[in-house]
Amino acid sequence: MTALTNDSTSLPVISNILVAVDASPASTVALQYLRSLLRSNMTVLIVSVAEDPRSFAPLGSWSGRTLDAARSELRRDADEAVKAARASLDQCGARVEGEVIDLCKKDGNIVEALDEVAERYAVDLVVLGSHQHRRLIRWVVGEVCAPFTQLLRWPVLIIPAAYELNADEQPSRIMFATDGSNESLAALPIAARLATSQAHWRVIYVVDRLLAFGTGSLETRLEDALREVGNTAIANAHAKLDAYRQKGWQIETAVLRTASSFDDVPQALNREAMRWNAQLLVVGTHRRRGLTRWILGSVAERMTRLTSTPMLLVPPAK
Repeated sequence: MTALTNDSTSLPVISNILVAVDASPASTVALQYLRSLLRSNMTVLIVSVAEDPRSFAPLGSWSGRTLDAARSELRRDADEAVKAARASLDQCGARVEGEVIDLCKKDGNIVEALDEVAERYAVDLVVLGSHQHRRLIRWVVGEVCAPFTQLLRWPVLIIPAAYELNADEQPSRIMFATDGSNESLAALPIAARLATSQAHWRVIYVVDRLLAFGTGSLETRLEDALREVGNTAIANAHAKLDAYRQKGWQIETAVLRTASSFDDVPQALNREAMRWNAQLLVVGTHRRRGLTRWILGSVAERMTRLTSTPMLLVPPAK
């Protein structure tokens, strides 16, 4: 079980967790990771969405019998996904419930369906397994990435399908990326609530090298200014994290920079998370500036596909 921090009364309560599943290996990895975070006072709602087969092809190409068969198969797959997920969380200590959403019986897409359930159950955390090309998370990639921002009303934990976590190992190496804004700091209480009593934290700020190498004194002055901003951001984040510090925590900090003007913040974050062997990458989001510029819009699918580390995206506190 995840230990509470010393100042647990100042931390948000995480009691209702929504996990979206399908029949893919990504869901298996996400459930394994989630299991390591669960406590007895939590409720997990497992949701699988049975899509409307009419969304796969023009209606005119389907006969009534074919359409009914496709609907039945999709519903059966969703039922089996929920059943398998409940079995994987057996004896986890938390209360586990399951629900299948049939898009044949209601309007909307997968994102809207999950958003509606999250609203209805007032969830504290949404968990998604990420894979690049098919099934549940395909709505994060390509031209339909924009609806994903709907789910950022809640903290969203994305688990890459390729991520390997040893059985029953709680994530204890946590990397927090700050952009210096108060909104980004809103992620720390959620991450602290999920952290173990022996967590090792790495707080980083990434200087984005906007100018090409060789620009001269202008490049140097700009990077020096951004580094000063980064130092202030790191200090503020460290102070915030200190408020939740447990006796066994280790906290280190670093101001990094992108490799060149052709590099960017997502690539730098992914490299550093892999180099440091992070088990959780934490990012605070907001809708105006800073790190969220690569979460919203067309860059969202790139970061989601790029990350090799479980990533917690946290919106500003309501």
